Amino acid sequence: MNTNLRKANILNPLDTLDDWINEVTASNTQPNPNCMSIATVDSNGCPNTRMVLCKELNNDEGYLTFYTNYSSIKSEELENNSKCSALFHWDKFGLQARLKGFVKRCSDSKNDEYFSTRDIGSQIGAWTSDQSKEIESLEKMGESYQIIMDKFQIKSLEEAKGVNIPRPDFWGGYDMWIEEIELWKNQKNRFHDRIKFTRKIRIKNGSIDAEKRWNSVRIQP
Repeated sequence: MNTNLRKANILNPLDTLDDWINEVTASNTQPNPNCMSIATVDSNGCPNTRMVLCKELNNDEGYLTFYTNYSSIKSEELENNSKCSALFHWDKFGLQARLKGFVKRCSDSKNDEYFSTRDIGSQIGAWTSDQSKEIESLEKMGESYQIIMDKFQIKSLEEAKGVNIPRPDFWGGYDMWIEEIELWKNQKNRFHDRIKFTRKIRIKNGSIDAEKRWNSVRIQP
């Protein structure tokens, strides 16, 4: 694993990011090593940040994938402005990655494939929650959960293994295409090691043409 940013010949920064995620995962010291923040802006230009899970990192093409409710505030803001930023930070390891780019909805087939891998409780939860909307109480959420259980004729989660629950059309993923990434490594006396990588991405007729070559520059701590 390469965590030494003093090597100036990093050709693909996402390879390094992938190494970092794998290192944190292998350490078993963090419950969600793939956790990252996603920052969006609303129609008034006010920023909004929340934590999500990175479920895929495509090093070669240069995008990552996260899943959410398409009716959430997060999705509403991304539909109005597809530009966003992401942040991974592993304090115990002294590592951080900041990313900028834009999102594109995942295909139905990709959403269906991932949804089928989720545990049955999470699948029911996706159907139950009208994410970000007000609700009277947690008890009401429990009632909604039971309604979905009844809808799919599930008596208990323990007995639900093998039950095929379809993905709700209001739930799915976004691919975040990365145009800029900064890799940060903690150093003594706050003399941190930082390298910023950028590349060009063009969108034509709905197709994405992303350069494979990254330009890099070292920046001061």
